Amino acid sequence: MNTKGYLTIGEVVERLQISYPDLSISKVRFLEEEGLIAPQRTAGGYRKFSQADLGRLEMILRLQRNHFLPLAVIGEKLAEYDHGRVPSELQQTPVGATEPLPFGGVEEGPIALDDVPGSLGIPVSFIRGLVGFGVVELAKQDGKELLKRADVTSVHAAWDLHRFGIEPRHLRMYVMAADREATLFEQILIPTYRHRSAETKLKLDEALTELTSISEQLKTRLLMRALERVFEELS
Repeated sequence: MNTKGYLTIGEVVERLQISYPDLSISKVRFLEEEGLIAPQRTAGGYRKFSQADLGRLEMILRLQRNHFLPLAVIGEKLAEYDHGRVPSELQQTPVGATEPLPFGGVEEGPIALDDVPGSLGIPVSFIRGLVGFGVVELAKQDGKELLKRADVTSVHAAWDLHRFGIEPRHLRMYVMAADREATLFEQILIPTYRHRSAETKLKLDEALTELTSISEQLKTRLLMRALERVFEELS
């Protein structure tokens, strides 16, 4: 068991070679030279990789293997990810991935509301509008208002919709729909998973993941069908 609190470059390669057989120590060093990863160093000058470093390296390798992206483009994708926006190429975790994606980028923990414009490029007034309509929630700590890291994806999506004239008030329908769907899932699953052992909790997580995925497919199709009807009438 690793008790150092970090991984050496050899341990990183050994762990990731299960999914990426061609990975070598020299390739990891090359990616560092290209500025895509930046592990810290021990007092003796040896690289030490955190779990965040490991996850970042796995993302790079995944983008290379699954999407054949050049390093310059991968750097752009990582920059998006560091600002809390998950690129489309990384939104689905393929079978065999060694680590789940850390939500919201390498940096963990909430963002102080006053830091949001600098971190995300989105004004505080817009975040407050989302809070007012229940799209995101703010936490409080030591007198500061904090945006949950998991809500960064919602903030980016809302800001992108804003470019099309869709305001925070229009997003209330998504909040209401999510609440109704959560209630439905609760009614279906609670009787089966009422006893909360470690095993049943794992099965509940798996069931919720599958239900969410299936639900998203259905909602996407229903929306596309509705749009086809609307714009067919206008054509």
